[in-house]
Amino acid sequence: MLNFLFKSKPNYINFGLLFYRLAIGASMFYHGYLKWLGGSQGLYNVGAMLAPLGVTGGYEILGTIAAFAEMVGGILVALGLFTRIGSLMLIGTLATATLLHLSGNFFGWDYPSQMGFGAIMLFFAGAGRFSLDKALFK
Repeated sequence: MLNFLFKSKPNYINFGLLFYRLAIGASMFYHGYLKWLGGSQGLYNVGAMLAPLGVTGGYEILGTIAAFAEMVGGILVALGLFTRIGSLMLIGTLATATLLHLSGNFFGWDYPSQMGFGAIMLFFAGAGRFSLDKALFK
């Protein structure tokens, strides 16, 4: 048991990456899917959240891009397929969400920032052995 707790082994790392990819990928896909379910008004509202950053129009398109990035990025990360590209998609939306909530309370910006840090970790670490990246791009 101590061996497991204190020694880093590749299998442990690869199972950890698999578990985290599945968790963050499913969560981000679901967040994007909920935005998509809001229809054009919901997507407009998501895009309109960018107004405090100086964005003055194109809200429905921007909301669609955010929902698309979360859904597609979540799927890519969960499957471990083009993981770094999927991570970049998630990093972009999560960085924006963090910026939008910085002036609010801690719990407003904490969640997107933590998810963003996880996406950054996946960008650098890669998908690991149990991924389509590994199977396709040996």
